[in-house]
Amino acid sequence: MFVVVCLVIVSWCLVITFMERTPKLIIGISTIAVIAVGLIVYAYFQSREYLQGPLLTIDEPLNGSLSTTSLIALKGTARNVAFLTLNGRQIFTDELGRFEESLLLSEGYSIMTLEAKDRFGHTETKRLELVYKPNALQSTSTLPLI
Repeated sequence: MFVVVCLVIVSWCLVITFMERTPKLIIGISTIAVIAVGLIVYAYFQSREYLQGPLLTIDEPLNGSLSTTSLIALKGTARNVAFLTLNGRQIFTDELGRFEESLLLSEGYSIMTLEAKDRFGHTETKRLELVYKPNALQSTSTLPLI
């Protein structure tokens, strides 16, 4: 945005400087300035995805949360992504970039790694750490009776 403002100021300075000259020169300089500003804006919008890279958001479950059930649903969104993996296995998004995967947790501490790559080779990695602890009713029912 700063570049656009500078170009407009420079073009108006040139217009004022050459005001005594012919109107064709003034129109020509103004046209060149407008085209230059248009090219800069166009280049910014075309390179936005490259500059931003992939964006990952995990909506649920929250990182570090405790689960009392072994089956959980991992939900989130991925933007500017060409390839998405969960623990090394490719997963897919819908048209809006949302994904949902079911995971079976083993008892105790689990770490899941979600990795996204864009078409330019940029990557983003998110780690999800969860703890699965069955509730008290399930654990007492599996004890042998004496």
